[in-house]
Amino acid sequence: MTASDLTDRRSVTAELARREAMLETIGYAATRIVGGGDWQAGIQDLLARLGKAAEVDRVTLFETHKGPENEMVQSCRYDWCVAPLKPISGDPRYQNMPIKDPDTPDDDEFDDWARRRQRGEVIQTVRSATSGYTREVFEEHGTLSFLSVPLTAGGRWWGFLGFDDCRTERAWTDVEIDVLRTAAALIAGAIERKQTEAEIARQREALHQSEKLTALGSLLAGVAHELNNPLSVVVGQSLLLEEATRDSAFTGRAQKIRYAAERCSKIVRTFLALARRREPEPRPAQLNAIVGMAVDLLGYQLRTSGVELTLDLAPDLPALMADADQLHQVATNLIVNAEQALAERPAPRRLRISTRFDKARQALRLVVADNGPGIEPEIRSRIFDPFFTTKPAGQGTGIGLSLCMTIVGTHRGSITPSETPGGGATFTVELPLAGLPAPRPAPALEARSPDGEPSRRILVVDDEVEIAETLAEILSDLGHRVEMVSQGEAALNQLKAGPFDLILSDLKMPVLDGPGLYAALRRDHPAMAGKIAFLTGDTLSQHQGEFLAETGAACLEKPFTPDDVRRFVGHLLQQAR
Repeated sequence: MTASDLTDRRSVTAELARREAMLETIGYAATRIVGGGDWQAGIQDLLARLGKAAEVDRVTLFETHKGPENEMVQSCRYDWCVAPLKPISGDPRYQNMPIKDPDTPDDDEFDDWARRRQRGEVIQTVRSATSGYTREVFEEHGTLSFLSVPLTAGGRWWGFLGFDDCRTERAWTDVEIDVLRTAAALIAGAIERKQTEAEIARQREALHQSEKLTALGSLLAGVAHELNNPLSVVVGQSLLLEEATRDSAFTGRAQKIRYAAERCSKIVRTFLALARRREPEPRPAQLNAIVGMAVDLLGYQLRTSGVELTLDLAPDLPALMADADQLHQVATNLIVNAEQALAERPAPRRLRISTRFDKARQALRLVVADNGPGIEPEIRSRIFDPFFTTKPAGQGTGIGLSLCMTIVGTHRGSITPSETPGGGATFTVELPLAGLPAPRPAPALEARSPDGEPSRRILVVDDEVEIAETLAEILSDLGHRVEMVSQGEAALNQLKAGPFDLILSDLKMPVLDGPGLYAALRRDHPAMAGKIAFLTGDTLSQHQGEFLAETGAACLEKPFTPDDVRRFVGHLLQQAR
């Protein structure tokens, strides 16, 4: 046997031993990585086994993902190496690395590798065959031979396994590549399973949060109904008192009562706005007023949390075409987020809210800035994802910023997070003045009946006696003849004595409610079905919303003012002429 034969035999033996070691590693991967509960717990050991079996000096696992600026980057998540090489997974230079090196835009080799990996191709090369930026990286790490095997998980390119040989320029055989592909496929399968489990958990949490929001909506609807009824009485009676008295002292007291009641009404409307899920209703809106309502709502919470609030609202801002309720949700969510972030840091806790008008862009800006912990660059691209939250379980829903993004986008605007100078988070909302299409102009409504207007016969149906009496008082002052009943059945009995020019009915009543009364009118008094309008303090009810949409019946929301009632009734009577 010649020396050459001995060398060949040793080479074959070494090759067989390497393949045997690699196959054992595949078996380990199948049981520990795929069969285990968490692939990340065993990945470090697997990379070491792969490195030793493949007789290389470094093994890396890179993930491809979105970076801080929403661009595609790659990061070394795990690695193994022999001494004296140093690990690179903890080196910031190998986190959020651009797929295309910004300093060498003409490096076609680096760019070509990214494209080939996306296509699922295995890449192998040696240092002598490289140039430019790739050659610099090889020299920095002492790499003489390199092999990368792509990982595809969930139908997308997840990253790659990299193998560095720092001792010799070598070529991997097809068998070795197939074995390493199998190892990569096992890792990718474990990653995909983990992603699926995470998605199932996310959907389960989303369903849970949706159920919570539904329950919250039901609760708010009940609260609104119970509060709006007495508030209607307080607001209506205080305004009637203002109109009736000439004594300045009594007028002043009535105004104080009305202002307090109207503030309560605003808070109720704010809660309703936070729970509503509806199409935007564009109207001319004042951004400063929207911010003011949000601050009124959250002022006590901010004060008790030790937050120093600074308002820098530009005067004389132009009105913008928007849904004020929805923008109020945006302002409220941003302030609540800032307050919760500030709770994590010691005093002083500062929150600054400012508004500005950009004449050149014909847009308004709302800026909410805090000096809290800020937003980590790694999660900045995800903070607007539905149900993404960094708060502990049970403390955050992850829908606030997602809702803000949706609303602002609907208004053709933008919301941008950034870092507050000196530390903290800043959210800038930009809203074009003509964000939403203007609604069709509503016909002008008369606040009072014109001179010579004949007295009309009006029936008020409401189980809240005080509301019925307030309505009767307002309408009687206009010269109308008003009758009151507290139930739908009683209303039907009143119709036996003759028709009415208009019926004002509450929607939510015991025994026979508003929809039930409407159905009875269509059946027994069809001419009156077109002469009924409704009042409600429960504006969240899906059933009531569907009923009003189907019938096209007019509806006045509680709490209302005397002028609201006069315009509402005046418009209905004009239509009935």
